[in-house]
Amino acid sequence: MKLKDIFSDINTKVFVVTDQNDENELNWTIEPTNFHLLPEEDNYYFVKAKQVSTNKTTDCFIGIMTPERIAEIIIKRNIIRQTKVESIYDQKQTIIPAVASECYGNYELFYAKENPQIGIDILKDGLTKSTNKNVVSEDLGYILRDEKRTEEAIEAFKISEEFGPSSEYTFWELSELYAEIGLIEKQSEYKQKFKDSGGIEL
Repeated sequence: MKLKDIFSDINTKVFVVTDQNDENELNWTIEPTNFHLLPEEDNYYFVKAKQVSTNKTTDCFIGIMTPERIAEIIIKRNIIRQTKVESIYDQKQTIIPAVASECYGNYELFYAKENPQIGIDILKDGLTKSTNKNVVSEDLGYILRDEKRTEEAIEAFKISEEFGPSSEYTFWELSELYAEIGLIEKQSEYKQKFKDSGGIEL
């Protein structure tokens, strides 16, 4: 199917691009997949997404290149329900994927500051479905950290620790979070884990 027809499939969450040899993105060929999360593969996907405002969300699609998790293209419908392409950089409201990701990337892809709970709920749902729980839990942990939801952030980063953190900085985050709630022994424990994993304090 063509990208311009993407809204005709109401069930698929993740589409893979199979042919992008056209200057007009709407003429690119895509195929539906049965993925429930953005997979850890080298590909170009269009996934269901949400344009987030304070009080509501609007359905759309976002193009994401993996494994780098680069997002630049948004697919929307205009007032007369025609499909259109827009740049993510031209958006006045944040657009985030409606599915979590199995591949690493910048957590801000899921961080809609207009209503952070939308991204948090997407990641919590993805955590129940994911194979790479460390990836999803770290995305979740960083958003919860930024939202000052310290104890929830600790829980998320602890899941990453359980399944194998992406880097030593997971231990650094846990150290800092434990310091915020006054658990000094835990702070020291995780600072040491950070150092033991190759971390260097700046």
